[in-house]
Amino acid sequence: MLFRNNRTLILYSLFLFILSAIYGLILRYNFAFPTKIISYKNLLQGHSHVAFLGWGYLAVISLILKLFIPKEKRNSTIYKNTLIIILIVVFLMLISFLISGYRVFSIVLLSVFGITSYMLSFRLLKDVSGKSISVKLVKYGIYYYLISSFATWFLAYVIVTQGKTTLYYNTVYFYLHFLYNGFFVFALFGLLFKVLENKEVLISNKFKKYFLIFLNIACIPAYILSILWSSNNSTLNIIGFLASILQLISLVFLFKILKQVFQQINCSIISKILLTFATVAYALKILAQTASAFPYFVKKSLALKPFFIIGYLHLFTLAFMSVFIFFLLKELKIIFFNKPISKTGIGFFLVGVFLTEIVLFLQGFLILIQFKPIENYTIILLIFSFLIVVGLILIFISQFTKHYNFIK
Repeated sequence: MLFRNNRTLILYSLFLFILSAIYGLILRYNFAFPTKIISYKNLLQGHSHVAFLGWGYLAVISLILKLFIPKEKRNSTIYKNTLIIILIVVFLMLISFLISGYRVFSIVLLSVFGITSYMLSFRLLKDVSGKSISVKLVKYGIYYYLISSFATWFLAYVIVTQGKTTLYYNTVYFYLHFLYNGFFVFALFGLLFKVLENKEVLISNKFKKYFLIFLNIACIPAYILSILWSSNNSTLNIIGFLASILQLISLVFLFKILKQVFQQINCSIISKILLTFATVAYALKILAQTASAFPYFVKKSLALKPFFIIGYLHLFTLAFMSVFIFFLLKELKIIFFNKPISKTGIGFFLVGVFLTEIVLFLQGFLILIQFKPIENYTIILLIFSFLIVVGLILIFISQFTKHYNFIK
């Protein structure tokens, strides 16, 4: 069977992650050694779409199927067919965006992906059952994915009628906000809680309940934080700030939950490093969102977009989302880190992510305070980004060095 135990699907999504990372490395190379051979804009579109649709979305959906859908339902035709279509479409995006950018072929592929993901989402909402916090988190995540997708259809209308106006960028931010802070955040924490339930880790129901409540209440108004750059309305700043406070409160309950987890869970040092790394990145993400409620930081972030905004996006996708996924995959014995090559790979990846984030934010901060910027910044960033790509390749290769029997 093509998706036996979801391992094939996970390895395929990891392969797409590697290709997306290679695209990103070429972008870094283009900064250090400018060339007109490849369109920067086209490469960026392919890099970003495949990263969060080919890697993030596919990996999360695969884990939802594994943890929340009974095996007999998991083998249904609708899951097989929708996943096959998505696998093909995402791979074609790597080619279409590179060759033509955001044009007819890419728009058709995105449309096919969107319609197919609707079928998959509605079936998941039907099949994911129960009243646990993990189930609620996953379902809310799927709802937020559906909300985020509205922007993709509206975006085509905006491009045709207005072009790249303020409405265009705010529509893009609508999509990213509800995909990142909606779908990925809720689904990933739902998966984490499910893994902990299966391990019979005892967590305060009150902590889990309030974590979900405050996170959920904050999600929709927190979108305002993404559009403050386009408005001088102080009311929006206040709403955005209140949303960030709600997120901070949810973060406090998350820390309380993880404190209980670390007191009980018996896992490897690599698992603890991955979970800690992802948690710190998530906390920094929320702190960054809180800062964005203030006009001063909004203005400076726009002026220093290549550092702060790009740094923030990679803080989420690499330091939080990707590391969190690796933690879940390891705990579920889908991906292994018990070989020297895989340990080296995850080490390179974590070090590469950490150093690129440090360099991005440090360079922006130095320019902000009008201090001497880092010399050879683009070359340093290229070298650290190379570590990320090498790390991912080593992790991928290591999964084929020996046959493993993983949990069904």
